[in-house]
Amino acid sequence: MVPADLLGLEVGVVDAPLTSWWTVVALALLAVLLVVLAVRRRRAEPRRRAWPAAVGAALVVVLALAVGANAYVGYIATWEGLLAHLGVHRDAQPPWTPQTRPTPDSPQVAQIGDPPVEGSGHFGVARIPVPAERNLPTTDTWIYTPPGFDTSGETLYPMVILMHGSPGRSVDWFSAGAGDVLDDLITTGQLRPVIVVSPDVNTPGASEAACLDSTLGGAQVETYLQEDVRPWVEGHYPIATDRTYQAIGGMSSGAFCALDQGLRHSSDTGTILALMPYGTPGAGADGQLEGQDQIDAHSPSVYVDTIDLTSPTAVFLAYGENERDDEVVETAHHLDERLRARGEPVELVVLPGEGHTWRASIALLPQAMAFWERQMAAGEAS
Repeated sequence: MVPADLLGLEVGVVDAPLTSWWTVVALALLAVLLVVLAVRRRRAEPRRRAWPAAVGAALVVVLALAVGANAYVGYIATWEGLLAHLGVHRDAQPPWTPQTRPTPDSPQVAQIGDPPVEGSGHFGVARIPVPAERNLPTTDTWIYTPPGFDTSGETLYPMVILMHGSPGRSVDWFSAGAGDVLDDLITTGQLRPVIVVSPDVNTPGASEAACLDSTLGGAQVETYLQEDVRPWVEGHYPIATDRTYQAIGGMSSGAFCALDQGLRHSSDTGTILALMPYGTPGAGADGQLEGQDQIDAHSPSVYVDTIDLTSPTAVFLAYGENERDDEVVETAHHLDERLRARGEPVELVVLPGEGHTWRASIALLPQAMAFWERQMAAGEAS
């Protein structure tokens, strides 16, 4: 187990007014000033109306509480993220359609530049078609392309699919600041340019996202991910499809999705990034799976010793030291022990001072991406 502060990487890199305690302090001071103003006006001139200042103070207090809660949770880190949650966002920019996809003679997988690339990445929304038999609505999928993105097809990019938690939406990773973190890692030479895909994996009628194919006639989320999302992205973007360059990750219930999908599809996915992971589908199986045998077949904590794996299947596990859910801690340590026993590359990180929040997920994202970069480099060297 490696404490996050010993890894030599910056944590908590997103610094924005919406997640700053200084913003909370400033709003609290403003509320106090408005209250003082209201009291003084009332005392000086009893007939003079003081309610505008009082109402303003109340509104500022509510805003301060909201920003304080967000500062703790880290759910919306940037103004761009706030606008995205309000439905104001950019479209993703596919470089081409499958019919116009270039076929370069010798495309090369993206590498860390010397010097690294400069600039900012782009993230926006794509609407991936959903076949009717999936029993899923068409929803927003967020896609990030890196700084210096090459649209010629000469450069192939590694791809990571990142899952949101429950309750959650596909925008969550980017509203929490993942775009800024990725830009920083890529432009400082800690991570090669990559493409990030964040689909909506909510299941109609289920209380939690678990990325399952219902055996009771419901949604087919796993098939959607494997047969719709992946092929669509690979048809519209220059993706390095070798498993060395394919990763899947998530936070909370999304970490369960990443583990279950990644372990059971290890022939396609080389690295799993599980932040605050669960080892069973929990409430996500309610109304989706029938019987304990089906639940066990989707429980990494149960099948970790017996499932067939394409080696190496690298797994990054992490949680905050203030984690209150015992299942998360037990899952992380159990999978760390059992996967190591199988000879797979595993890293377990505990983040000091944090709990089960988006703030912790974003703080852990640099370590997770650095782990993936090491796996890609190891695969290239072997």
